[in-house]
Amino acid sequence: MKSKLILVVLFVFLITTVYQLFIGSIQNAGIPMLGLFIVLALYGYVHKRLKSMSFTFWVFAFLIAAMYYPFLFTDWGFNTKILVIPMLQLIMFGMGTKLSFGDFKEELSKPKGVITGTVMAFGIMPLLGVFVVKLFNFPPDIAIGVILIGCCPGGASSNVMAFLAKGNVALSVSVTTVTTLVTPIVTPALMKLLANEMIEISFIKMMLSSFNLIIVPIAAGLICNKILYGNSDWIKKKHNVLTVAILAGLMVFLILAVPFLTSLTVIKPGLILGLSLISIVSLTKLIVKYFNGPQNWMDKILPSLSMFSIVLFVTIVVALNRDKLLVVGLFLVAASAIHNLFGFILGYSCSRLVGLSKRDSRTLSIEVALKNGGLGMGLALEALGSANAALAPIVFGKWMNISGSALANYWRVKRVDDEE
Repeated sequence: MKSKLILVVLFVFLITTVYQLFIGSIQNAGIPMLGLFIVLALYGYVHKRLKSMSFTFWVFAFLIAAMYYPFLFTDWGFNTKILVIPMLQLIMFGMGTKLSFGDFKEELSKPKGVITGTVMAFGIMPLLGVFVVKLFNFPPDIAIGVILIGCCPGGASSNVMAFLAKGNVALSVSVTTVTTLVTPIVTPALMKLLANEMIEISFIKMMLSSFNLIIVPIAAGLICNKILYGNSDWIKKKHNVLTVAILAGLMVFLILAVPFLTSLTVIKPGLILGLSLISIVSLTKLIVKYFNGPQNWMDKILPSLSMFSIVLFVTIVVALNRDKLLVVGLFLVAASAIHNLFGFILGYSCSRLVGLSKRDSRTLSIEVALKNGGLGMGLALEALGSANAALAPIVFGKWMNISGSALANYWRVKRVDDEE
C-alpha cells in the first residue's frame, strides 16, 4: 500500500514537471522537480532495486533546491562558505577510518597494477583536461577547474563502481589510496605545469592546502581506526585511551592559544578538526564501553555523517555559484562527458597494452575516469581562491557518477573470460 501511494505521488510530480518543461515554464518546474527527486529518494527505502540509488536522488534533490532557491543555503546568519572545507575534511576523515597501517603493505605486494593505475590517473586525465579546455574555449576561471579535476586523484565512488562491475576491488582501493596520498605533491606540480599561464599557481600553497584537506584528516582517521580496532595491549587499556583524548584536546588548545602555532594558517583548520575528532572518538569509546554499547558504533554513525557532509558540501557550493552555473552549465556537461568518456577508453586500452587482465583493465578504466570531485571543489576554493573554478568539479562529479553507474552495470552482466 505504501509503495503504491508513493508511485502515485511520483507519477503526479513527473507529469507536472514534464508539462512545465514542455510549455517552457522552467521557473515553475522547480517545486514539482524537487518533489519528484524527493519521492524517488523515499521510494528507494521501500524498493530494493532502487535502494542503492536513494542517496543519489537525495543529492539531485538538494542540487535542484540549490539552483532554484539558493538563498536557503547561502546565509544562515553567517556565510555558509565556511562550512565547505570542514565538510570535505570529514569525508576524508571517514576514508581514513576505513584504512589501517597494514593496508599499505598489501598495496605494494602487487605493484604493477597500482603503478599503472597511478601513472594513468595523473597522466591521461590532466592532458585530456587541457584538450577539453581548448576544445570548448572556456574562460580562464572555468578552464582551471576543468584541468584541476583531471589532476585530482580517484574518488571513493570508483571503488563502489569497481565492485558493481565485478572488477578487482582491492586494486581499485589501492590505486585510490596511493593517488590520494601523493596528491599534495603531484597535483600542485601538474597544475603549475598545465595551468600556470591561466592563473598564477602557488605550488607551496596548493601543496599545504592538499595536506590540510587530505593528509591531516586521513591521518586522524587512521589513528582513530587504531584506537577503535587496534589489538595491541597498550590501546586496550582505558587510561591510555583517556590519555590520548586529553593530549589531543590539549594540542587543539595550544594551536589556538600559542601565537607561533597559530601562524600555521593553511594547515591549522585541518589540525584542529583532526585532533578534535581523535579526542572525541577516544572519549566516546570509553563512554560506549562503560555502558556496554555496541563496539561498531563508529561504523553505524560514519556512513550517515559522510552522506550528510557530501550533500551539504555540494549544495552550498552550487548555491554560492548558481548564477555562473546557469551560464556555463550545459557546456560543462558536454565537456565532462567527453573528458570522462575518453578517460574510460584510454584507461582500459592502456591497461591492456601493458599486459593487465581484462578484469584489472576494467577496474583501472573506472579508476582513471572517476575523479574526486569533492576534493577538486575544495582545492578550487581554498588553494586557488576561485568559486568559478569549483563549478567544473561540481558538474564533472555528478556526470561521473551517472556514467560510472551505467558502465558498471553493463560490465556486471558481461562475463570476463580471462580471470585467474
